[in-house]
Amino acid sequence: ALGAAVDAVEGAMTELFRLASSRRVHAERQRRSGTEMSRTEWELLRRVDDLGPVRVARLAQLVDLSPAVTSRALAQLEQQGLVRRDPTPGDGRGVGFRVTTSGRRSRASFQAAMFDELAVALREWSDRDRDALARLFPQLVEDLRSSRT
Repeated sequence: ALGAAVDAVEGAMTELFRLASSRRVHAERQRRSGTEMSRTEWELLRRVDDLGPVRVARLAQLVDLSPAVTSRALAQLEQQGLVRRDPTPGDGRGVGFRVTTSGRRSRASFQAAMFDELAVALREWSDRDRDALARLFPQLVEDLRSSRT
């Protein structure tokens, strides 16, 4: 029974990852949200907004990109006015990135597009099934995270 359940979950996760990384899906989210961020820029904007002032090296580590790629993507976000760089307190050479008001609006718009996708997909589900997914999906993510040793 465990093997069949693991197979089913693994297959669904594979399809979910495929959808999450789909260029077509991302382009549709861009269209609906009125944003022009690449998938990498979106992920960095989200992380900068969540973490507050954060350095390039830390962001690169979090998203598993090279510091050079991360730095270029942050420069694009900065050019679009979505993030800004500030000196790191106590370290005159370092800089941290923080999200701007415009960046927060862009994030909210993009997330609203994703929320709408999920709302449409879950609209016909029973309350019980939606509640179960809302409880179990984060639990799965946490269990997967904590099992990485």
